[in-house]
Amino acid sequence: MRLRFLFASFLLVTLSACTTNKLPEGAIELSIKIDETSGLASFENNFLTLNDSGGKPALYSFNAKGNLLETHKIDGAINRDWEDIAQDSTHFYIADTGNNYATREDLTVYIVTKDFKLKDSIKISYASQTNFKKKKKNKYDAETLIAYGDSLLIFSKNRKSQKTQLYAFPKEGGQFSLEKLHTFDVNALITGGDYDSNSKQLVLTAYLPDYTQYIFKAENFQLDELEDIVLERYQLPLKPAQIEAVKILDNGSVWITSEGEGSNLPYLYKVDFSNLTLTN
Repeated sequence: MRLRFLFASFLLVTLSACTTNKLPEGAIELSIKIDETSGLASFENNFLTLNDSGGKPALYSFNAKGNLLETHKIDGAINRDWEDIAQDSTHFYIADTGNNYATREDLTVYIVTKDFKLKDSIKISYASQTNFKKKKKNKYDAETLIAYGDSLLIFSKNRKSQKTQLYAFPKEGGQFSLEKLHTFDVNALITGGDYDSNSKQLVLTAYLPDYTQYIFKAENFQLDELEDIVLERYQLPLKPAQIEAVKILDNGSVWITSEGEGSNLPYLYKVDFSNLTLTN
């Protein structure tokens, strides 16, 4: 009986080792401390990320090798459901905008200085939302925040139609009721985004309910020409993956992070569009 028990234990350990802790080719393992990485920014030639719902009100810096460098606590902020981080030359903007069931009436964007001091906050709501009863399939969730000139942009995660609504509001403290600027028929759930003001390139990460992962790219993105914007769609050949963050660096390279779900590991990955296939 004992031998049978030992053999069963050995088999279980062996199978676990074979089915967990796998990374896609080219992926860079990240610390388990940031296993819910849901936003990505650059900082002193390194990266910054944050954990989503239930995490500490903190940003975490790590390098291109995946080594965790420092924890930057944001005093005065609350992490109800942090979903993304945007940046410009003077500030970081943290999106506490996760709203899975459309019940939140406290959606907030924190304005944080480059030395990680909370400067102000922005309270936002959706002008079209009048009902806050729990609803799984809704259009009032958002996991994307992008800095664009004097504005911040939100692309919604619309579980109701799998389209995405674009909203804009000022980079200043206050309360804003958001009116939809445009709807993009992406047929996916948008989870992250970034914009490069030099190249005018926009990138968005997304997935489908079967967890196929995508990245969208738009060249010459401008708010005054939204009807002309074409979002090119590429499938990411990454498994396992739950990609919720993307960053365009100054050299034009695009990086993403994937959460560590279950027995999987969080990781950093450089996207090469020339190796991806354009899909419908």
